[in-house]
Amino acid sequence: MGLPALKQEPGPAARRPHLRVVQDAPARSQKAKPKRHAATSHAAARQAFVFFAVIVAVAAVLGAGRVWLSVQAAQASIDCGKLQTAIKTARYEGDMLEIQESALATPSRIQAEAVGTMGMAPATSVTYMRLEPGPAGTAQIAEAPAPSASPAQQAVLHNLVGMVAVEARMLLVGDAGLTSSK
Repeated sequence: MGLPALKQEPGPAARRPHLRVVQDAPARSQKAKPKRHAATSHAAARQAFVFFAVIVAVAAVLGAGRVWLSVQAAQASIDCGKLQTAIKTARYEGDMLEIQESALATPSRIQAEAVGTMGMAPATSVTYMRLEPGPAGTAQIAEAPAPSASPAQQAVLHNLVGMVAVEARMLLVGDAGLTSSK
């Protein structure tokens, strides 16, 4: 199929716009203005980007600081829990030691140990002695036992008194050590 034929009629001629000649210098100034405008828009865009980058960097630093503080707080909480557990354990051990000390310090136990281990017996008579310090920190007995004892008996008695004095000092230091730790 074909298209219908168009009739071409001569009509008024299309008018051409009036052209004028423009010198070369003003054209360059018009082209330079848009470049300046582009340079200012690039500078403004650069400033906006720098501002945005600074804001993002500050936000990142603040966020990292908050995370670091949270980690430190969690670590401090864990350390606090460990310390509380250690304190409870130490108090429990201290209580157990006090119970053991009170059980060991009972007079009936001390008497049983003295009789069983050292072969001691209750005293039949009591004799008080005054000890005076001698040269170089040694103690001397001011009142000697009854003169009826032989020199061998006096030597044995002297050795026994020395051993008892050493044991008494150790017991006193031990008791002082236990009471001073409370």
